[in-house]
Amino acid sequence: MGRSKALMAWGDGRMLDACRQALAESCADVLVAGGQLGDLGLPPDCLIADAVPGAGPLGAIVAGLTEAERRGARGVLVLACDMPLVTQAELGPLLDALRVGADAALWRVDGVLQPLCAAYASTLASSARRALERGSRRPVAVFSGAATDGRPWNVETFEADQNSAVRLMNVNTPTDYDRAWRRCR
Repeated sequence: MGRSKALMAWGDGRMLDACRQALAESCADVLVAGGQLGDLGLPPDCLIADAVPGAGPLGAIVAGLTEAERRGARGVLVLACDMPLVTQAELGPLLDALRVGADAALWRVDGVLQPLCAAYASTLASSARRALERGSRRPVAVFSGAATDGRPWNVETFEADQNSAVRLMNVNTPTDYDRAWRRCR
């Protein structure tokens, strides 16, 4: 996009604000993890730095899981800042799956897992750290045999219907942004 997607205008705020609002409807605490947090205009107590600078989404997930462990929280609900159309229809089932014992819950759109709109239990923290230490940057590496020491994780996946598939879109290009903006009106 040539600029920070988090800071792009969305409704009365920014894409980041829309995502934080969606999370706030389900979560007591909403923290923002990322590599460049200084320009977001948010209070420092709601920011956590990526576990490894430049590690991408997995670095942010590891940072969130580490913070969840520190706070004694059950897990984290992850939502990328470039998914401003996500609603409780997508977040609710993820949280419900964690509540009944899943280690993770992810959406699948057209056969592709969506690890950036997902819930991860704190039980995955050490596996996520191992995946990151081994050089992976992909969130789904958390479930690979090398990261898990062979432990099978209880991972729930949800197939997106047509409405959820639209809301789960990532805004990665100006065309995506225009398409998403038209849908939110």
